Formats: sequence, C-alpha cells, structure tokens
Amino acid sequence: MRFAAKYGRLVVSCQRDIVEHFATGVSRVVQRSLDAQFTPGGLQPFERELALAKWEFKGLYQEADEATHVQPDYRIGVFDSVEAQLNNLWTDEERLLVEAVLSDPSRSADVLVLPRTTLTPPWPRYDDFNGTVRQLIKKLMEDGHDLEQVLAYEEASQNREPVLDALRAQLAGVEPEPEEEVVSA
Repeated sequence: MRFAAKYGRLVVSCQRDIVEHFATGVSRVVQRSLDAQFTPGGLQPFERELALAKWEFKGLYQEADEATHVQPDYRIGVFDSVEAQLNNLWTDEERLLVEAVLSDPSRSADVLVLPRTTLTPPWPRYDDFNGTVRQLIKKLMEDGHDLEQVLAYEEASQNREPVLDALRAQLAGVEPEPEEEVVSA
C-alpha cells in the first residue's frame, strides 16, 4: 500500500523495540522496532491532487520574482509498504502491522491512504487472447486502440516480453519480425 503524509520526512513508529538484558551482559531483541519513514517526492499526479485537496499548506516559499509561490510538493511525504518490506526485510505480518497503524485514522490526521490504480484492458477478454503476437498487434491496430495505453496495461498486468517488444517496435515505427509464437494467458 502507498501512503502520503503532510510532512515530507515524517517517521511513524508502528512498533517499538523490546530488548531483554541478561546478567551475563548479553542482550536479546524480543521485538524489533518498525518505523514508517516517509520521503518527499514520488507522487503520481492523481495522488498529488488528493494530497493538495486534503491538506492546506501555509507559509509557502516564493520564487525569485517574489510573486509566484513554490508548489508544496517537497512537503508531501510518500511511503510504500511493499518497498519498505523489501528494504527492511520485514515479514508479511510486520508489513501488515505497519499498514494497519498507518491506515488507522485515529492515529494521525497527517497520513492519507493512497488508492490503488488499476488500468483497464483494451477489451474485456484481452488477457484471454489466444493468437500470435502479430495477430494481437494487428487486432489492436484494426480496432484503433491507443498502443501506449496497451503497453502500460501489458507492463502492469501480464508483462509478456514478446508482446512488450512488439508493442514498443510498433510505437517506434519498426516493422516486427515474422514469428509464430502463440500468446496465451
């Protein structure tokens, strides 16, 4: 899940360290701390609009002309729990705990859960198309689909290299090589 914060470098402590100390001088970590560290930047345009609609930013900087305000994008922090799980080697349970803490509206009014975006397929049964890559490209061209949107959908959903290569070649105006590979889900 992705979250936005009103403050660019906000850190939310979701779980604190619990350490046992023994008389021998040895310590054992019973529970490690889990912190959600927000960083400025990386907002998608629709996420930026949501953040600007939710929060009011006072005391904006001005450009050198002393009339134009600097946009508050540098003040908005972003946190991706899946990316943080990979970076911090969290378990799935720890990631879910962090997501639950950040999703709890009573904990902080300064954190916003960002909605997921899903791209729609070019046609409802696109993922079930059983033809060659060339036939798929031909159908997309004949039906008048926007190939850039199809490329974005393909990258986000199935991510099939032959289809991606053919779409990129078609967008670049390069004639695809003849092949007979069947595209299947």
